Amino acid sequence: MYTDENKITSNISIDLWKELYLRKRQTWLPVLSDSMGPLLRTGDHVLIQSIMPDNIKPGDIIVFKNSDKLIVHRIIRKFNNNGLLFLQKGDNTTNAGIVKSEDILGRVVAVRKRNKTICLNDSTWQMVNRILTCFSFTAYYLRPRNPFLRRIAGFFFNEAKVLLNHKITKI
Repeated sequence: MYTDENKITSNISIDLWKELYLRKRQTWLPVLSDSMGPLLRTGDHVLIQSIMPDNIKPGDIIVFKNSDKLIVHRIIRKFNNNGLLFLQKGDNTTNAGIVKSEDILGRVVAVRKRNKTICLNDSTWQMVNRILTCFSFTAYYLRPRNPFLRRIAGFFFNEAKVLLNHKITKI
């Protein structure tokens, strides 16, 4: 019989996943949102490998704990302000946030889409990753205040996303 006592809270689930992950040093994790589209879509799986925070660099896709969730986002800036901090952002969003090094669980090294696996260390995917990092960086840092310029920038950003989405969905 299922009772409230048998419920597993989100934090317990994250702690169990983290324990399993730390024992294996890598594990697969399902993607639950489209915040990293077009590269990562709901239903894809990502292979997470442990990494020392000092080795994380802008452009890396990381998994981090944020309250009761695991989030997969891209690093767009790294800085040291009384401890190592990272500015992270989803490729499909304009908002960014700070993540502390102790909240990072690992770096994404591969993506499984349907029955195909993409190794992000492959030279082709490193180039795609650089392009997506540039888009993510500019979408956050170069948000024009002028409404007309914002529309123009939005048009080009959306056209580039459509083109990349078209290429990525062919995989």
